[in-house]
Amino acid sequence: MKKYIIAALVILAVVAASGCTWQGTSGSGNVVNQSQNVSGFNQVSVDGAGTLIITQGDKESLTIEAEDNIMQYITTNVSNNVLNIRITNPVVPTKPIKYYLTVKDLNSISYSGGGKIQSNGLNTNSLTININGAGEGSLSNLNVKALKIIISGAGKLTMSGTANNQDISISGAGEYNAGNLTSKIATITISGAGRGTVKVSNSLNAVVNGAGQISYIGNPQVTKQLNGAGSIKQVTG
Repeated sequence: MKKYIIAALVILAVVAASGCTWQGTSGSGNVVNQSQNVSGFNQVSVDGAGTLIITQGDKESLTIEAEDNIMQYITTNVSNNVLNIRITNPVVPTKPIKYYLTVKDLNSISYSGGGKIQSNGLNTNSLTININGAGEGSLSNLNVKALKIIISGAGKLTMSGTANNQDISISGAGEYNAGNLTSKIATITISGAGRGTVKVSNSLNAVVNGAGQISYIGNPQVTKQLNGAGSIKQVTG
């Protein structure tokens, strides 16, 4: 009986060791492109690595650029107006994964993992951006009436353009750089060691819980709440 127990323990140890060393499918280096038929969505959710490159146009489309042996693990579907892009298996790309997405209208972007978001000239009434993890985003020349930002973890967003109303929530060590995004009204709450910069003309509600830092450009009416070692300060832009 003792021999069976020892043998079982050895097998478990080998399996555990294999699990620790295998990191996923390594990219072949051979990059291919694949077009997807997508329509009927105004939200996009990405889970996994890759750069989401968004443009606005008259027809919705999605082209994926990835190594051929990784492409098989990238799935897409549209459900309840949400375009879902997922990497279903652990992968180790040797070349960048890119998602070229054309939208008619876009109201929500959600990114989990270490991916990136790029956009230039997006025009919409309302937009929510949710970054969970170490993702990065750069949205230039944005034109939106109501903007909501949620950053959880070490994510980083850089914005420019105009937004009538901003509502920003940062938890963790995230960064929000919007000194070039003109807005009338802004609410920003930081919990943790995050940092945020906003440009506001009319009113600002700023809350820091922890060691976070809020910087604001402009001369708005400011309501402050500071709990901890953080700071809320006016800067020049």
